[in-house]
Amino acid sequence: MTELYDLSDLEMLARDCLTRAGVGEAEAAIVARDVALSEAAGDKDNGFAALLRDIRLVRYGRVHMDAVPKISKPAGAVLHVDAGHGLAAPALSHAMPRLIEVARAEGLALLHLTHASDPGAMAGAMADLAKAGLAGISLRPQGQAYAVRPGGEPVTKFDSGTNTVLSALLSKAPPPADSPVDGSVAHSGWIAALNPEVTAAEQMLDGLPAAEKTLPQRRGGIALAPELLMQIVNA
Repeated sequence: MTELYDLSDLEMLARDCLTRAGVGEAEAAIVARDVALSEAAGDKDNGFAALLRDIRLVRYGRVHMDAVPKISKPAGAVLHVDAGHGLAAPALSHAMPRLIEVARAEGLALLHLTHASDPGAMAGAMADLAKAGLAGISLRPQGQAYAVRPGGEPVTKFDSGTNTVLSALLSKAPPPADSPVDGSVAHSGWIAALNPEVTAAEQMLDGLPAAEKTLPQRRGGIALAPELLMQIVNA
């Protein structure tokens, strides 16, 4: 039987499961927010299913819990965030103030994340951009792309139907499994932050999904299968 939860319940549950696995309180809170926002937006693959994967990777030792993100600026409006083989969401959160600052100053800024756990939809970082009055577009190497409008919610996945370029990319680069026998996590991802006040960004903004959807928790709750929760709790 599927249970219904609100966003704060999901965040608390995800945070508690992460801390039990050895993740620090601050990092666990950031990852939990990312997971809950993805689940609330209906993006199940990057919600609690991703939480189960990350907890397993932490226990396998493939995620470096002592990682310290390093931010560099290889070009004018480009930031590079090396997560040091740690969790993606805290590394992105660490870089958000600087990305927002550059996007406001330059009109558009690009962040390249490397050596991280699978960043998923990067929902927490995208929500931070929207709250700052910026639009955001994120992209993963597997081909999935997401967008958020300034002040908008939720983070929206671009169409990846049967005849799109994204579907071709996905077929050639499926998401990796949470195997215990591989090396340290080393995923990458990209976020573009766009300032809507800059004329050059207006055409791109017009093509982003409209912020008309109501988050599931406002329609009675977010559905989550108890079988998945049991797997996460026992991971």
